[in-house]
Amino acid sequence: MKVDRKLAEKSLQAKGFVKDKSHDHPCFFHCYEGKETGIKTWMSHSKKYKDIGPDNLESMRRQLKLETRRETIALLECPMSQSEYNEHLIQKGLLVIDEND
Repeated sequence: MKVDRKLAEKSLQAKGFVKDKSHDHPCFFHCYEGKETGIKTWMSHSKKYKDIGPDNLESMRRQLKLETRRETIALLECPMSQSEYNEHLIQKGLLVIDEND
């Protein structure tokens, strides 16, 4: 299965990721309540790669702290919402909500 790269970029940015172009490849940092969470993923910037292939999807799955390729595709193609992704991270203990803020 492949995912359209431009769709994935838009989807990540709509779900709390900030694109950083200062690296060799675009990097997307996850932010929650205005703070970086330490979760990030990389994407090819080459125009010849219109789609994200299976090998890169697997790398992104690990970087995004998701369990399955299906979850990764859901995040990148929009069926998974920002709140669903954040809830996934909270349940795994990767995102801690500060009750004092």
